[in-house]
Amino acid sequence: MESNVAPLSPQYILYLGILATAGLVACWVSFWQAVTKRGGQEIRGVLASSGFFRTVAVMGVIAAATVLSLADRLPGQITGAILSGIVGYVLGQLHSRRNEDDDPQNLKPK
Repeated sequence: MESNVAPLSPQYILYLGILATAGLVACWVSFWQAVTKRGGQEIRGVLASSGFFRTVAVMGVIAAATVLSLADRLPGQITGAILSGIVGYVLGQLHSRRNEDDDPQNLKPK
């Protein structure tokens, strides 16, 4: 089955890669600025948290899947499966945290 989508030129893919990298850098700069402005949270604590590494891994997989898909190295169906798996993982993590927060057995006396 032939695709009706025109392939992207290598120069356009390069520009999109640069744009994606600039976006990631901007997100990280704003993240670290927020951490340092908070004051109450040490950078070492942020780096040691498991949530930080999950976030880094998810961002890396999304960036890699997007670039490989745009470069026609990864089929669209595979890219969709990767991205939907990431969405399911993130929403599953949020759902399990919410259930832990709502569980009366987890309430600690103050």
